[in-house]
Amino acid sequence: MSTPSMTFRQLLWNFRFILIALLLIELTCGYVSIQYTQVEQFREVNALHHEWADWFFRVYTNIGDGLFVIAVALALVFVRYKYAILTIVSFLLSGLVAQVIKRAVKMPRPGAIFKDDPSWYTLPDYHIHGNYSFPSGHTTSIFALMIVLYYVFPTQRKSPLLFILACLAGYSRVYLSQHWPGDVYIGALVGTVVTILLIYIFEHSVWYHKNWANQSLRTKTF
Repeated sequence: MSTPSMTFRQLLWNFRFILIALLLIELTCGYVSIQYTQVEQFREVNALHHEWADWFFRVYTNIGDGLFVIAVALALVFVRYKYAILTIVSFLLSGLVAQVIKRAVKMPRPGAIFKDDPSWYTLPDYHIHGNYSFPSGHTTSIFALMIVLYYVFPTQRKSPLLFILACLAGYSRVYLSQHWPGDVYIGALVGTVVTILLIYIFEHSVWYHKNWANQSLRTKTF
């Protein structure tokens, strides 16, 4: 169990592999964004469609939905109550930050720009949103969840699996024409930063170390 004395530096150190990987990807994406516009990057992804990938990403993108996060939170009730609470609060808080930015920026999505472009590929019978593109809410949510899971299961922090799964969810948003690449880059940052800050706040909250918070439904049941 984490202790109340955990400093912010210790918290960052615990996530060092994830943060380094995210930093490298963000720097790479930043360089790509200097060389190519968002439209050019989007067109490159839009040209890579395949039938199996259409099906896969159409389904896989849903891990960024609230229902999936709630399902994970319910599962974590069997680990510790405080982890379930952390999952829900991180989802709500990071989502709120993303929504505030969306309303402030009001960036149109690819669907609003390419709706009359015959070269634009979209999945059949798939609804494309037109407004509030920046940042990606799905990407924000899945990166927030990724950080929570790495925190709850510290033995996995050196494993790239959760990070790769989160990146795939972000990529799916561009693949499905719901977002620009830049929306995903920033969404990943928002979800990561907000959740790490939230963990720090929780770690230094009295209730988080109470007996009930460290119990689980499993201990109550069995």
